[in-house]
Amino acid sequence: MSVPTAAADQSLCREIPGALPVLGRDVTVPLVTGGEVSYAALDYAASAPALQRVWDDVAAYAPYYGSVHRGAGYLSQLSTDLFENSRVTVAEFLGCRADDQVIFTRSTTDSLNLLAAVLPADCEVFVFETEHHASLLPWRDARVTYLNAPRTPGEAVRTLERALAGRDPYGPALVCVTGASNVTGELWPVRELAAAAHAHGARIVLDAAQLAPHHPVDIQDLDVDWVAFSGHKLYAPFGSGVLAGRADWLQGSEPYLAGGGASRKVARRADGGVDVEWHDS
Repeated sequence: MSVPTAAADQSLCREIPGALPVLGRDVTVPLVTGGEVSYAALDYAASAPALQRVWDDVAAYAPYYGSVHRGAGYLSQLSTDLFENSRVTVAEFLGCRADDQVIFTRSTTDSLNLLAAVLPADCEVFVFETEHHASLLPWRDARVTYLNAPRTPGEAVRTLERALAGRDPYGPALVCVTGASNVTGELWPVRELAAAAHAHGARIVLDAAQLAPHHPVDIQDLDVDWVAFSGHKLYAPFGSGVLAGRADWLQGSEPYLAGGGASRKVARRADGGVDVEWHDS
């Protein structure tokens, strides 16, 4: 199944050689001194505008929208097909392993909160104090070890190794690290941190919100267990995110959000409560 795709409007980027064809290039804003000027967006670290091609393709698809996974009609089947096939595109973009899962969320923050909700019992989380709040705060129900800010990449790896080696009891553990700082742009030694985590029996999730728009992110090459990122930093419309990686912790837990799509059957009990049969995935 397919829907028409709109061609990119290259006219928007002709004035500046090499400029990305993004929405908002023709926006003007008022000055406090009077008059108007063309708007220059300087906060791409917080959010990037959508590419014109992306917006055009969303608009071209809109008339064909149907309920995803919820209907037998043609448009519902078309939408479901496009939705599921988009997971393949994301998996290829991230270099996922054959058995990895791609889960669509609302943002990086939502992705990491989802992972926090499926941690095994007694899992300990290790996170550097320099992390973005999306990486620093979701682990409220877990035992969390906050690591001091390292001065060098080598110090970051050594700090993590000491913390992992000294944990007691030696149970399940998760390391959460950023790929690139949203403040300084500094690149973190992800591959080395992943090796240290795995050497001490821990898993690692990569916050790639700042890294993915500017640098290749390959799950297999970096040897991380999960990757999280947001669409709104990657020139997509806001309100989309991804958690991609290993399936076992996710499949071994109850749904992160209870509702129609998560439940297979709901029955009223004699005591007034309800019994829920969840979908397998």
